Amino acid sequence: MKGIKGKPILLFILVLAALYCVIYVIPTLTGALRSSYTVEYGELQISDETDGYIVRNEKIYFAGTGGEENRYISAGKLIRKGTKVMTLTGSNDDREQRRYRRIRENVGNAGITTSSFAAQAEGVVSYYADGYEAEFTPSDIDKKKYDDFRELGKAESIDLARSEVAKGDPVFKIVDRSGWYMVCYVPLENRSRYKTGERYTLVLNQKTEIYGRVTGVNREEGRLKLVIRTDYYYKDFASVRTVPVKIITSDATGLVIYNSSITKKNGRKGVYVRQNNGKYRFTPVQVITTDGKKSVISSSSFYDSDGNAVSTVQNYDEVLRRA
Repeated sequence: MKGIKGKPILLFILVLAALYCVIYVIPTLTGALRSSYTVEYGELQISDETDGYIVRNEKIYFAGTGGEENRYISAGKLIRKGTKVMTLTGSNDDREQRRYRRIRENVGNAGITTSSFAAQAEGVVSYYADGYEAEFTPSDIDKKKYDDFRELGKAESIDLARSEVAKGDPVFKIVDRSGWYMVCYVPLENRSRYKTGERYTLVLNQKTEIYGRVTGVNREEGRLKLVIRTDYYYKDFASVRTVPVKIITSDATGLVIYNSSITKKNGRKGVYVRQNNGKYRFTPVQVITTDGKKSVISSSSFYDSDGNAVSTVQNYDEVLRRA
């Protein structure tokens, strides 16, 4: 009778031991890999979305006389040095308009007073100004801080085109087209994505794609300050100060896996791949790029640091993943 009574207790102990192995021992050996999925080819794009602050070489031209405006050149047009942008006919003895006072005060001697209205340098014509033309220049980029650039978001762009012009009023602007800058701030933890001298894809306003080269990467009060130079044309570059920008740092195609699948064995990164017999075997992987949640890896085979060919994950393999 005692033996019969002891069997349920022994069975209970064995069940507990089995549960312990399932819950604690096996997950430890497999890195808590419990669910599985099928690996397929895909694309993984890594990017930062932020505000881009546009900095450019530009000169505002002020009227040396007054009169009725007659413009020859449309906004956004690239012109040569010496091109006549506009003329004034008749006369206008009105005082300088108050709406342009801030522009005159901020630009000061950095502006050009003209009676010929001919461009003194090659560039793009703009009929908008905000008074920051002399304050934010390429030579001042390193001196300006995050709060300074945020002020650009409040910049009010004033239309300079009108029928009557008073002496001393701003009338047009010439912007250097050969190269302009964009300053961006991204999270500090993304520092490894950026290298000075590297070229990156920039998507402006979710639609215009240009390319720019990083000329400066600096830490600033818990943020990463990027200075990007480009000579690509953007239709609003001469008139706006800020623009939403997506900086694409990596755009890779290959087998896409979850980072929660990646584990280590004998110092090598790998995943557990289901075999024909239903068991899972550790398979080394080579990570091409990652966004922190998913990774693109080499398929079929890759070469390790010693030049040896290594078999790896293939398309449609079933891979384990941490729960």
